[in-house]
Amino acid sequence: MARQPLQIGTYGKISCRQQDNGSWRATTRHRDDDGETRTVQAFGPTKTRADANLKNKLQKRTNKRGTAITRDTKLAELADKWLSELTFEDGVTQQTIDLYRDEIDVSTDPRARKDTIKIKSALGGVRVWEASTSRLDQHLKKVAEVGKEKARRHRVILSGMMGLAARHDAIDQNPVREVARIRKKREKPRAADLATLQALQAQLAVWLSGEKIPGTPAYTSGPKRSRAMLDIADVLLATGARPGEALAVRWCDLDLAATAPTLTISGTIVRNSARGLHRQEWTKTDAGYRTVKLPKFAVDTLLRVKVDAVPNKLDLVFPDRNGGIREPHNFRRVWRQARGDDFAWITPKTFRKCVASIIAEDYGPEDAASQLGHADGGAIARKHYIDKPHEAPDFTATLDRFAS
Repeated sequence: MARQPLQIGTYGKISCRQQDNGSWRATTRHRDDDGETRTVQAFGPTKTRADANLKNKLQKRTNKRGTAITRDTKLAELADKWLSELTFEDGVTQQTIDLYRDEIDVSTDPRARKDTIKIKSALGGVRVWEASTSRLDQHLKKVAEVGKEKARRHRVILSGMMGLAARHDAIDQNPVREVARIRKKREKPRAADLATLQALQAQLAVWLSGEKIPGTPAYTSGPKRSRAMLDIADVLLATGARPGEALAVRWCDLDLAATAPTLTISGTIVRNSARGLHRQEWTKTDAGYRTVKLPKFAVDTLLRVKVDAVPNKLDLVFPDRNGGIREPHNFRRVWRQARGDDFAWITPKTFRKCVASIIAEDYGPEDAASQLGHADGGAIARKHYIDKPHEAPDFTATLDRFAS
């Protein structure tokens, strides 16, 4: 019976023999990545030392292939390898990697909650072969009790990790494929009507004056409330831009002197572990790179802002107080104060819904999607942004045939 070949990356029995000069030689057969089996040898003053030297040589030979993922690899190690691979994939931003890492690693911040579910704390010691569909399904259901969005992120991460293990032949198939779906609650898009927006605008003026509004106390100390909040809101409502896109607008992106004034949305403000807070030179999607026409109220706002504008290195229209980049998280925090309790449901995304709804009503969902920077012909706009029911064609002539 023919001898079975060694598996790639493994070696056979080690034999040791003393040499004429008194030293020892250890030899074995190793099957390399190209499938060829070669003799590997090492020497030492004693049999034990020669054996150890050979094993060390074999270990270095295996390490050239990269650390292998096997069925005994722990999920904590697998998660780190998966994150490392993501850095080389096209289309995966550093912000996305940071988001995944936050769900994988246990926070070292002493202020962080100790009971927060992370993949390493919940599954880090589980080995690849132990990560069955039922075990992972149980984990995701536990996370879903905390938040369904968090559970969906865990599902994406675990699917990527186990997919990597499958590509390394550590498992036959990805066990995450058969876990129960985490269904997202369908919510009807809600846009603010004109009367609501006018009431909000009136309250923003009260907030700017420093007076008390429902949910926000009066201004007593600290930096004076900035009118920039109202101006940014005008740009959001005039364009349907995302907050990060509006904060990234530069004066060079504007053509206010044109017969039809325009704004070119060409970047966004982001923060990640690699570069910190910075202006990203591209938008969220390729379709997000767009030029939009500006209505008169937005042109008036921008012309007024330009009169008092202080030059800054990035030529930003809405820099922070020190001429640097305005932090999107700070913008949202101040916005929550400015809108108060009466308009707590209105977020910057609500403005995108308002823009999508009013354009769709007059021009159709495809044009609304173009304004928002979507490339799907209006499917996302209809599902998440347009506050209007689908209108069926007029079939009354046909249906009247049912009349008695």
